[in-house]
Amino acid sequence: MRTPIGLVYLFRTILPKLLLPPFLVYVLLNLTNNTSAGATSSGHLSTFSTWLILFLSLLTHPIYLFLSVLYTNVRNKRDAAKRNAVLIPQVELGSFEIVRKIVESFTKGYPGDVYHEWSKTYGNYFGINILGESRMMTFEPDHIKAILATQFDSFVKGPILYDQFGSLLGSGVFNSDGEMWKFHRTMTRPFFSKERVSDYDIFDLHAEGIIKAMKKRVGAGYPVEFQDAVSRFTLDSATEFLFGKDVNSLGAGLPYPPPSSTFPPQTETDFIPSHPSNLFAQSFLEAQELTGFRTRYGIHWRLFSGEFWADEVGKRRKVVESGFVEPVLGELMREGKEKKEDQEEEGKEETFLNHLVRCTEDKQIIRDELLNMLVASRDTTASLLTFAVYVLSQRPDIEKRLREEIYEALGRSDKRPTYEIIKEMKYLRAFLNETLRLYPPVPFDARASTTATVIYSKSGPPVYIPEGMKCLYSVFLMHRRKDLWGPDALEFDPDRFLDDRLHKYLTPNPYIFLPFNAGPRICLGQQFAYNEASYFLIKFLQSFGEIRFADDIQYLNDASNKNGNGDNGPLMYVKPPEEWAQAQEEGRKEMEGTTKGRDKVMFTMHLTMAVRGGLWVRMKSLDKGSDLEEDV
Repeated sequence: MRTPIGLVYLFRTILPKLLLPPFLVYVLLNLTNNTSAGATSSGHLSTFSTWLILFLSLLTHPIYLFLSVLYTNVRNKRDAAKRNAVLIPQVELGSFEIVRKIVESFTKGYPGDVYHEWSKTYGNYFGINILGESRMMTFEPDHIKAILATQFDSFVKGPILYDQFGSLLGSGVFNSDGEMWKFHRTMTRPFFSKERVSDYDIFDLHAEGIIKAMKKRVGAGYPVEFQDAVSRFTLDSATEFLFGKDVNSLGAGLPYPPPSSTFPPQTETDFIPSHPSNLFAQSFLEAQELTGFRTRYGIHWRLFSGEFWADEVGKRRKVVESGFVEPVLGELMREGKEKKEDQEEEGKEETFLNHLVRCTEDKQIIRDELLNMLVASRDTTASLLTFAVYVLSQRPDIEKRLREEIYEALGRSDKRPTYEIIKEMKYLRAFLNETLRLYPPVPFDARASTTATVIYSKSGPPVYIPEGMKCLYSVFLMHRRKDLWGPDALEFDPDRFLDDRLHKYLTPNPYIFLPFNAGPRICLGQQFAYNEASYFLIKFLQSFGEIRFADDIQYLNDASNKNGNGDNGPLMYVKPPEEWAQAQEEGRKEMEGTTKGRDKVMFTMHLTMAVRGGLWVRMKSLDKGSDLEEDV
């Protein structure tokens, strides 16, 4: 039986820091007291003296913390003054209250609403303390530019993030620094060449399969859980791209709506909850959710995040590895030497896993990199496509315009798009960019400062960053700032990437739009994501129309539903509170600068952003000569 990881952390890290100073003071005072007693021939300690010694010993740690904080503040203030910089304004709340607000925001609130609220008091950057961990939050483009690009060497992922993400990502490219990061980056880069990411055969195969499955559901009169469906598409595409063999998640079928008066319980067997691909996907999702929760509690996550007794993330990763990664990896490692010797076959029909096996024989490095690439290639594109279709369910005008562009480029058929055709579809690209602006797959990220430094901004004074500070940044909040994007920043309008607003706002200040990060760590797979999302959306809109949000199904398992008892699945907050929408309609001050209350779905965030509880939509299958085709 393994020792609980929380208990290990408590005895190795917390208790020594808590008990050692008082113990040393207690011993020192006793020795001093005994020496004094010997000199006066007293021979024993009085009761009062014993209690006084205990009292002074117990005061040691609070006094130490007070003096340590005082010294750090004075040192930082002096160092900032030498550099003609200002200190970060601090949110004036206790650590536990800050943690409570952050956790509540991420579980029941709107993305970043607690940070947005604090920004009204402290500005677009501020400091918070999470149980002894100093953090800065910023949504200033110049700050983010410095962190990601111009002062890249001064900011790393750092030991805290490595500790929090290590169980899932190991030392892969997204969780490493220095030479290890350079090794992974160099090893990965060749596989994301234009030629490779523009090969649509994999996309076509899996898009056709998932569209066929969705048509079957729609034809039977059912709504479709689109987020689940598109996640199967991206999972199968990603695993075939990476491993040369997909997990066949579509083989499990698509889920039916929860039982209700409209849809009675299903007796059909074309959805298999226990299918291996569902176990793979569920374990992968849970691992990411648990990892995301760790970050809410800072350095002491083992004590508060629900993982005191065991590394729950590690358990899920083992399921992912044993169910698919290990069998494929073992087979390829056995073939590795032959692949290395056959130089003529290099680069031909080679998968990413083949490529890794040629680069290194270290199985742990390969496992870590595969898991990192799986997160990047599966979840980010699934997030983009989910929110794209959510927007289409709310905006038939955009659906119509996209369809017009598709028909103009490909005709009224199911003709397969090519890279050259997609490249010329300007409105489609603008639509994807606008989706990435308002619903970025990675809404929050972080780095840690390696040394004391100063970051600059055109809109404010130089800001002093102490060594070791965790610097959070939010593209979600930055992408919605009216002073950066104009007075209509909160409106979904793809034309902003095509008209004069592009040259007024984005062209002179490109760091206001960062869905794929920037600098040396910019996402290698961004073109892969654009190509995959573009291809799927074209095939999807060639097949379906009249996309509408199925709110009657979406809200069945809402935790606030008085009739909900969990029989239809786990209860969760999937319906935005009515008071949010009411506050928006009334134009209340707390709703300034936010779309909170406009969206009809709730969000969940782990490593990427998703729709909580899935996205249920109704739509119409398009056949040649359908009324919808004639109207366009």
